[in-house]
Amino acid sequence: AADERFRLLVEGARDFISYRFRLVPDQRFEHVSSGVESILGVPPKAFLDDPDMWDKLIHPDDRDKAGQELDPATPVIMRWRKSNGEYVVLEHRRLGVYDADGNLVAVEGLAHDVTEATLARLELEARERRFTSLVQNVSDLIIVVSPIGEMQYASPSLQRLLGYGGDEQVLGMHGERIHPDDLPRLREAFATAQPPGPNTPVTTARSMHKDGSWRWLEYSVTDLCDDPSVHGYVVVARDITDRKNAEAQLVHLALHDTLTGLPNRALFLDRLGLALSRLERRQGLAAVFFLDLDYFKVVNDSLGHSAGDQVLVAVGNRLEQSLRDGDTAARLGGDEFAVLCDDLVDEGEAVQIAERLGAAIAACPVVLGGRELVVTVSIGVAFATQSTQRPESLLRDADAAMYRAKERGRARYELFDAAMRTRAVARLETEAALRMAIDREQLSVSYQPEVLLADGSLVGAEALLRWRPGAPGSSGPDGCDGSDAELTPPPSDVIAVAEETGLIVPIGAWVVREACRHLARWREIAPDRAPERVAVNLSGRQLARPELPDVVEGALHAAGISACSLCLEITESVLMEDIDVAIGALKSLKAIGVEIAVDCFGTGYSSLAHLRRFPVDILKIDHSFVAGLGVNPEDAAIVRAILALARTLDLAVVAEGVERAEQLYELRDLGCERAQGNLFAAPLSEPAFADLLVNG
Repeated sequence: AADERFRLLVEGARDFISYRFRLVPDQRFEHVSSGVESILGVPPKAFLDDPDMWDKLIHPDDRDKAGQELDPATPVIMRWRKSNGEYVVLEHRRLGVYDADGNLVAVEGLAHDVTEATLARLELEARERRFTSLVQNVSDLIIVVSPIGEMQYASPSLQRLLGYGGDEQVLGMHGERIHPDDLPRLREAFATAQPPGPNTPVTTARSMHKDGSWRWLEYSVTDLCDDPSVHGYVVVARDITDRKNAEAQLVHLALHDTLTGLPNRALFLDRLGLALSRLERRQGLAAVFFLDLDYFKVVNDSLGHSAGDQVLVAVGNRLEQSLRDGDTAARLGGDEFAVLCDDLVDEGEAVQIAERLGAAIAACPVVLGGRELVVTVSIGVAFATQSTQRPESLLRDADAAMYRAKERGRARYELFDAAMRTRAVARLETEAALRMAIDREQLSVSYQPEVLLADGSLVGAEALLRWRPGAPGSSGPDGCDGSDAELTPPPSDVIAVAEETGLIVPIGAWVVREACRHLARWREIAPDRAPERVAVNLSGRQLARPELPDVVEGALHAAGISACSLCLEITESVLMEDIDVAIGALKSLKAIGVEIAVDCFGTGYSSLAHLRRFPVDILKIDHSFVAGLGVNPEDAAIVRAILALARTLDLAVVAEGVERAEQLYELRDLGCERAQGNLFAAPLSEPAFADLLVNG
């Protein structure tokens, strides 16, 4: 009764198919339940009437499964075609029916539709394959770390990123191959890891590559310790070494000079600040050395920026090689360098360092395209003994001391004192006021007459730059006598500031134009008494400028005067700074037709051989030698020698700074023909000089 009820239950089930397939005497279905119609859309009778129905409906690739072992415990999966042509997946459980002799005579089976389950399984398998493929091929590294910090799994990217196989324990929390500086940060990431969420935090740490190098990795750690399928931390890491290197390069570029590779001003001040802060914890002495190359502007302007860059690189290398471990050398900009030395014993040690730095830089010439150039520096030294000093002010003090070294002859060092700060402030104020004076047209040109000693007649005039605060173009506070004896600031300060700032180039060009214009005017108003020529002083910076000949020619053309009416004066010391450059510049000027005078002759230590190479016309005896005439026989001997030298080289001579009658008399006796000085006339404003020509 129970078997009958089960049979009826199976027969009536719409999602099962029960069947009996006989094998003898022929092969055909003897029974198929009604469920076949609901599953395949084929009535049971069709199976009973057609012995080939099995072959017609089973998928060709599954036909060989029909002969598999008949074991109810072993399901057989076969695809059967429905009446609409689609296939369904049926799971068969079969058993054999045997006769008394043990021969298989029939097969009884029970099949049910597992299409949906099969499709779901296949989809899951496909997803797993895709996931596995992604994990295997993704560029990011995926690892699983156990709750106790051991690596349980690593994706193949471990080999690509760090060179290790997946079975090597390299990225756990125990830090076997994590940079010690970064290990606390990575451990913190594990300690604070959260379950999956929208904002998983990231951290960075360096991991050691199998080749021993450090690679920067960016980590995100997710806590899946409560997930039974993972039971650990999932870490996703990507290589950011290139990004970190680029960031480091940007930081390096921001804090270092691109030409020399030395720290720049910002990094130097930072290290100086750290050195000053260390003075809080221990007694000591720190020193800042401010170095400025001597005559670098001449090199840069005459030989080109490429040559100047070679000099800067050479100086930077020599500085680094001369320092102690822990000292800092920096390029502040242009031709300015700075050195920081702390933990000094006393100021005497700083003096030794300054001497060593200067000697190292000047030790051997810098070779520039076959030309040898000896480089010297002026050095200012400032000391710090307490942390209350500001880095900027200490550097400024060293800068002020450097300027004093420049003033005292260059190629030397000076130690800072408080008076230097006052002078430095005054210099800055002078620069600001000078720039304002240029904008307000407060600069003017005065002229000192040059006379023939034989009869006192006026033959020339030297143009002198003057700064007259007041209304634009004013000739003086009173505007009457034209005297410039009460100018503020002194002319020497104006010229010095103009030289340092580079303003001397545009100012000097303006003076050349004004001098030519004034000479043309004087010849109009006093044609019989106007000077033969006007002299204008040139600085080293001007002489090195390649456009100087064009400036001179332009001024002559604009004024309508001949080239021989203009004399350009260059000091002997400027000529000796770079003899070859000076000769080239002077030849370019001589080609125009102007006269060339060597100013302050006797103070620059030029030899006769050098003097013969310069295309000059006039020697101007320095006032320091003229001052001793009539009093000091040695000065008289020097003047006599200069006059003899000039006669030998067929050069004219002008004596400067004649202020006393006895000087005049001795100059006449020595055979000097021309002179200038306050004995004849002080420098006069242009209107006053014009009045002198007209009215005598």
